[in-house]
Amino acid sequence: MNHFLVFDIGGTEIKYGVINQDGQLIFKDKMPSKSALGANHILDDIVRVSKTLIPLHNPKGVGISSAGVIDSTTGEVLSATSTIVGYIGMNVIDYLSSRLDLPVSVMNDVNSMALCEANLGAAKDSKLTIALTVGTGIGGAIVLNGQLIEGHGFSAGEFGLMQIESCMYEQIASTSALVRLAKSTLGEQIQNGVDVFNLYDQGNEKAIQAVSTFYNNLSIGIVNLIYAFNPELVVIGGGITARSTFIDELTTFISAKLNDHLRKYTQIKAATYKNDAGMIGAFYHFLSKYPQ
Repeated sequence: MNHFLVFDIGGTEIKYGVINQDGQLIFKDKMPSKSALGANHILDDIVRVSKTLIPLHNPKGVGISSAGVIDSTTGEVLSATSTIVGYIGMNVIDYLSSRLDLPVSVMNDVNSMALCEANLGAAKDSKLTIALTVGTGIGGAIVLNGQLIEGHGFSAGEFGLMQIESCMYEQIASTSALVRLAKSTLGEQIQNGVDVFNLYDQGNEKAIQAVSTFYNNLSIGIVNLIYAFNPELVVIGGGITARSTFIDELTTFISAKLNDHLRKYTQIKAATYKNDAGMIGAFYHFLSKYPQ
């Protein structure tokens, strides 16, 4: 059975693994991304790890999922935050393929998550899916009949940058926005989203108000996307989806803003593959570029 190496590059860590031709991870691990040291250090670490795995698995290629706006045809990083120093302008495909002597593919991480869910996860049978990741910011992707819509500049799905009442969507509807809002009324006892929801579940009035504002803001953006695209499914990823009642709670806010027709024809689901989605999606993108 053919094997492939997969990597998911984030600002704080790089997840990596070996995946078989059926999309099953047979090995996975992670390492710090050393983003402050620059893009070269990150890619050199990928080369180092790959050279330890290649003799063991004889992979057919390397699939990369990465933060940033990525030209998936050439491998160039077109835009990125300052988290990874010197990343803009880097050509990931050229850098890695020349050092590993293997075919390489690279794609934005949220697009990779969406491809994973479309091939194996919550969106497997969906014709048109809108995908979002809710965390420090809000990322997005659009999948139509199993194919990503990447946009003219490879940045389709940047839903977090939408403007809602003169505010950037991710500044009022991300998990970090929830934490900031809760801290403003509850103080330093709030360190993360788990703290907020713990108080919410205990009936704390200030936490209830913060969470309700968060769900309302998040639902506004999602409802606008539903009216614009009429998707069969909205699939949501990010650490917040570990909360078992998250989808039901959010759906209550979404349903209140939808008309009867779209309420009937739209499903809201949590992503299935969580932290592995970027790696698995990178594999499916690799197959689309290099059919086996």
